[in-house]
Parts: sequence; C-alpha cells; structure tokens
Amino acid sequence: MKLATILVISLFACNVGTPNAQEPVRTGVWGGKGIQLTVTANGAGIDYGCDSGTIDGPIQPDSRGKFVARGTHVFGRGGPRAPGDPAPKPREARYQGVSKGNKLELTVLLPELDRNLGKFTVQLGQRPTLERCG
Repeated sequence: MKLATILVISLFACNVGTPNAQEPVRTGVWGGKGIQLTVTANGAGIDYGCDSGTIDGPIQPDSRGKFVARGTHVFGRGGPRAPGDPAPKPREARYQGVSKGNKLELTVLLPELDRNLGKFTVQLGQRPTLERCG
C-alpha cells in the first residue's frame, strides 16, 4: 500500500508545471506574416490575403506539440468576377506544425498538386500582415 502511494505521488510530482500539450490549440485570432488563422472549437479559417483555407476539425497537438490536420485551400484571384464565372475550386490541404504556447508553426501542403505552400509562424492575438489581391 505504501509503495502504491509513493508511485502515485511521484507521478503527480513529475507533471507539476508541465503544460498539457494534448489540449486543442487555443481558440482566437492568430496572426503572422502573410496569414491570419482564426481558430474555433471545431476547426479554423485561414486568410492569406488573397487565398483562403479551412481546417476541418479541432487542431489537436500530440504530447510534443506536433499536429496534423486536414482541410481545404482555395486559390484567390484579383479583380471582379464576371457573372457566371465559376468559383475557385477548393483543394485538399494538409496542415502540419507545432504548437508552442501562444505561437504556432504551420506548414501548408497540397497533396493533390504535390505543392508545399510554405511555412508560417503565427501568434495568438497578433495582427496579421496580409497583402490583398488586386
């Protein structure tokens, strides 16, 4: 009985002060250079200034803060659209990265096009720097 008590106390002592990296990424607006990520309990919306995207489900890091999420990416285009112009086609997207408290590193991949759109760093509450299509 004493050994079991010591083991339980030891387990709790090891976890004191250690953030729970298994909680979903915090909700709110995350901004960075060329990106705004708006995280909700059910996923996220992404604004790149011209392009846009979605993450279809909670962003759930593992115990090391790493995550992989699925969603869509839509290429934007500048200028007005003529009546009858088709809307841009959403592409399957894979979002992967690392959550580090109020900072998030995010890489955007488009498997169907075999493209890596780049790596972005966003911070919770930071204003994004976006360039709009013209």
